[in-house]
Amino acid sequence: MTFENTLQTNGTLLNDEWCEFFKQNNYLIGLSLDGPQKLHDANRVDKGGGGTFDRVMRGLRLLQKHGVDYNILTTVNRVNADHPLEVYRFLRDQVKTDWIQFIPVVERLNESGDTLYQAGTMVSDRSVLSEQFGNFLITIFDEWIRYDVGKVFVQTFEATARSWMGLPSGMCVFAPTCGHGVALEHNGDLYSCDHFVEPDYLLGNIQETPMAELVGSDRQYNFGRDKLRSLPKYCRECDVRFACHGECPKNRFLPTPDGEPGLNYLCAGYKKFFQHVNQPLQVLATLMRQGRPASDIMTWYAMQDKAVKAQQPPPVTAGKSGRSKPQGFGGHKML
Repeated sequence: MTFENTLQTNGTLLNDEWCEFFKQNNYLIGLSLDGPQKLHDANRVDKGGGGTFDRVMRGLRLLQKHGVDYNILTTVNRVNADHPLEVYRFLRDQVKTDWIQFIPVVERLNESGDTLYQAGTMVSDRSVLSEQFGNFLITIFDEWIRYDVGKVFVQTFEATARSWMGLPSGMCVFAPTCGHGVALEHNGDLYSCDHFVEPDYLLGNIQETPMAELVGSDRQYNFGRDKLRSLPKYCRECDVRFACHGECPKNRFLPTPDGEPGLNYLCAGYKKFFQHVNQPLQVLATLMRQGRPASDIMTWYAMQDKAVKAQQPPPVTAGKSGRSKPQGFGGHKML
């Protein structure tokens, strides 16, 4: 049996000693970073309410200094979702990451007004809005598909492309069923999923029952199968079901247009995104089936953009009389 070590951290307490350990033991470090300072510090603060950006960036430089493999986890919230290119270009150009995971923030507020357990249909103020999240993905996808395919790996885009090729997405949220990602607490308590660390989803304690027995239990099996069993008719008949499969059960708390429970809170955003990427991903899938590299899609996009630009009227400037005239006339050199 082979084990691979990974660790997710906000990076604020990283030091040389830790980074040397990670390097020596081949750790992959996931660093939580939500974009440039003003966007990151909007929600990622310490107990004193102070921003953590400078400490996270210090941790990043230490990882880079010691040659530790790392990738970036970015939570998409109501603040940074309005700045998709600012977030993406910062991660690509300044953080120098080549692997990004975007996680939408969806926090349900129960009747007590807190997020300690999931209930009701209200969400917190920092939760991303559905179409806002869809627009965030679309804007970054349009940048990525033109310039970064094969250079920067965005988990959602990679998973979506696999779905368009008829392959498993590789992401539990987009799979028909789930249940393979259990969550272990410091005291040995094992839960069905890290999104369901609540009493109703406690499988047991590994100090009392072997982990393999808990993971292989009927209760855990049914947890995973319920992702498919609870999928409403509205989703079963959806054109993009093959790419979505209702997404994560934790976000299925809205009624469908027909009043059936179980519609995903992010449905409108995901549907908008999947419809937007349909044509380019069909082209990408064709290229891949022909044995060509995925990066060839960037050449196709460059040709498409050039054709669109050629059909546009020439830009105009105002002459001395106040009338507008095409650039290249009246003393301006045509290029």
